[in-house]
Amino acid sequence: MELLKKSVDSVIEKDRIGSPVFLRCMLHIASETSSLLQPAAEIVALSNGWMPSQPQRIYAQGDVNATQVTLMIQYTDGQMAVLSVNRVDTETAINIMLVGNKGVIYHETPIGRNYLSATPPQLTDMGELTAVISDALTTGQPIVVEG
Repeated sequence: MELLKKSVDSVIEKDRIGSPVFLRCMLHIASETSSLLQPAAEIVALSNGWMPSQPQRIYAQGDVNATQVTLMIQYTDGQMAVLSVNRVDTETAINIMLVGNKGVIYHETPIGRNYLSATPPQLTDMGELTAVISDALTTGQPIVVEG
């Protein structure tokens, strides 16, 4: 994930897509993962790092012990992120669409016919807002991020 983050950061810093306004990210996690909470927190950290403002409200649906968790993040300056973590029987993969006010970044790993040369994302324990995500999943309501 660190390589993906650095790559997208360099595109943002060069102003090639302008200021990020919307992120759609689907993270497919290999089935041996026991809980989807930490991977969800990790893609929240990615999103928070790319958006130019702070998260204001998080809404989450799903079950961290089941097959899917979906998150929507509203940022203080109006940006949005829709993030999904899905348990799969194959290897870990990620699909990203980051929309800026001047352009778009698309990234998919593994990449279709180039699958053999693609590197699956490596997850770390650098998640953010784990407690807020848990609260949103438990209550089924948007949670205001204190901050």
